[in-house]
Amino acid sequence: MDGMARAVRHQDRNPYDFLTGNQAVAWLSEHPVIPKLVGSTTLRYFSEVAERGSFRAAAESLRIAASAINRQVSNLETDLGVKLFERARGRAGLQLTEAGRILQSRLRSAINELRMANDEIIALQGLGRGHVTVGFNDVIVNTILPEAIKGFHQAHPNITFDVKVDSTRELVSRLKDGDIDFAVAYNFSPEAELSYIESIPLKMYMIASPDHPLAARPSVTLSDLGGHNLILPDGSGFIRQIFNIAFGGSKARVNQIVQTNSFELIHSLVECGVGVSVVTGREQKEDRGRLSHVEIDDALLSRNVLACCKLPDRDLSPAAAAFAAAVCDALRAFEQRESRSGQDGEGERP
Repeated sequence: MDGMARAVRHQDRNPYDFLTGNQAVAWLSEHPVIPKLVGSTTLRYFSEVAERGSFRAAAESLRIAASAINRQVSNLETDLGVKLFERARGRAGLQLTEAGRILQSRLRSAINELRMANDEIIALQGLGRGHVTVGFNDVIVNTILPEAIKGFHQAHPNITFDVKVDSTRELVSRLKDGDIDFAVAYNFSPEAELSYIESIPLKMYMIASPDHPLAARPSVTLSDLGGHNLILPDGSGFIRQIFNIAFGGSKARVNQIVQTNSFELIHSLVECGVGVSVVTGREQKEDRGRLSHVEIDDALLSRNVLACCKLPDRDLSPAAAAFAAAVCDALRAFEQRESRSGQDGEGERP
């Protein structure tokens, strides 16, 4: 079918006669309207809705009426001849179709490539400008990142940052989607097939208020924690997953009274004497004098790894590579502080 015939065919199509399934995938990948969309605000609206999960959230982010965004996305669907979203009421809400997921994925890749091209062009004049997007676990971000950004910003004041805080599993997904340049997290799965820039081993510790009966011990086992009130991260975090596996093979009685995804709340509850909790690593400056860190010496809890990783087949931009090196320096310094505090008892008791 020549270009004119295809144009007539598309023009005559009922705008609500959408394709589905494999037909939609084929139509989206071959459709001639795609090149015309580059540079338009329509794709920006679509991308924002896809990322936010609703027209209302996208409208709040873009500061544009939800009806205007909805109209642009509907026009995009009409131009493409495929549904990009399934619109449903109730909990199902707004869901991307297969065609929508393809377009979202390709947009992410295109934006990432354009950003890298921009950084590489800027790199011809050194690290005068650039942008870095990095992912961190919540439990470690406040310990490592502030000083790393501070030092790097002083040396390269025109480099900007975007920090995504998420679980290890979600950070792997963000890496593969091109949302972040590199990630720093605990216990990346070997199945993720990532390239390790730096990795350090860390032990696990019980944290307790200084007057807790277990606070004065040099170490504790899982059995020692049995019967005491436990305050634990919820099931979304790696610490909780490791703890569940370990307690699954232990005879200790678990007395969990609080679970939460807020590490700040965990620390506050422990400081108040409500119970004890478990952390990886003991170097928490804000906790010194308020919390005791006691090493968990138990065969069921192996040493864990904190690592900086990227995709093996994706080169970092000069700005991202330089900042990754700075983050790795911060990780090594963190490991040294952990080692010293373990030798001299720093941070265990006031």
